[in-house]
Amino acid sequence: MSAVIDPSAHLEDGVIVDPLAVIGPSVEIGAGTVIGAGAIIGANVKIGRDCVVGPRTALQYTLLGNNVVIHSGCSIGQDGYGFVFFGSDGHLKVPQTGRVLIQNNVEIGAGTTIDRGSLRDTVIGEGTKIDNQVQIGHNVTIGRHCLLAAQIGLAGSLTIGDNVALGAKVGINNHLHIGDGAQVTAMSAVKDDIPAGGRWGGFFAKPTREWFREIVAVERLVRDTSASSKGEGRD
Repeated sequence: MSAVIDPSAHLEDGVIVDPLAVIGPSVEIGAGTVIGAGAIIGANVKIGRDCVVGPRTALQYTLLGNNVVIHSGCSIGQDGYGFVFFGSDGHLKVPQTGRVLIQNNVEIGAGTTIDRGSLRDTVIGEGTKIDNQVQIGHNVTIGRHCLLAAQIGLAGSLTIGDNVALGAKVGINNHLHIGDGAQVTAMSAVKDDIPAGGRWGGFFAKPTREWFREIVAVERLVRDTSASSKGEGRD
């Protein structure tokens, strides 16, 4: 029932490692950090001070700042989804060589997955709060003090600015830029860049005023068509 700690790992004073956790070679863990039961900390991972790594969480190729909270069952630092299509000959895997950098005061909800970078590091900015079951693809950069609600899907190589808020189940296509202070309504699908301060929503997402006008126009068209059909029936 005891934890397994590689002799080459360095744990500062006050680190707590719960039963069945595994600490790999050359890991560094700062003072006051708690490693939950059954967590797996892969080789060369660096964890700052006063962090919490939840039970059954797996960390690879990851550097954590201070005061980071990772809830149970997260997978951080695994390979991203990178393949070259070769038609009938199958698919060639693109090497994933980057890391995950998680800055100070970040909180990550249960069951979230964050892919390591392929060509550049995946970065989660200081003070950002991520809800449960969020998928963050390789090479994504998320700025400081962002809010990401549950079940969001972020495709690879996105850049998200500071103070961005994304509602639950938002999906964002790859290689886009979401400007500082932008907000996206829950269950929206984003395929275009969003400017700083933008308020977007819908499928596909657009500025909310434009989206609301379209909804009202469609509802009016449906009412008019229904009324017209009833009138024709009386004739």
